[in-house]
Amino acid sequence: MKTMINLADIAPAFSFIVNKGLVQSSATYDLQAFGDASLVMAGEPFSLRFVRDRGRVSVEVGGDVIGWYLLTYVLEFVDSSVTQQQLGGSPAPALLARLLQGRWDKVAYLFSDQQRILLLQAFVKQKSAALLSSIFRKP
Repeated sequence: MKTMINLADIAPAFSFIVNKGLVQSSATYDLQAFGDASLVMAGEPFSLRFVRDRGRVSVEVGGDVIGWYLLTYVLEFVDSSVTQQQLGGSPAPALLARLLQGRWDKVAYLFSDQQRILLLQAFVKQKSAALLSSIFRKP
């Protein structure tokens, strides 16, 4: 059974993004799939995508045209004091919301220029490669 979901259902700590001009553009909820859900809050110069999979919420930043990037990587890219080691493997949405709220202007600036987005893409590729390398490291 599929039905609709809203921001308060999936990530209430991010309610501040409505005041930043983001509006719900798509949402799905599947009760038969363990309550899995997705929600896109669209805005300019970036949108946020929330995905709940078996109770775990991940947050991505970007858009269909510019690509989607894990919020944790974006936060680290715009502020080197935010690290994956500090955030852990699956940071709570409330923590991510606080970090984004404090760095909103930096994230907006990042996504307002294609050259900066290209630098982000290279950064994310490097971070992903490092993660895969640590997972599949030969003994």
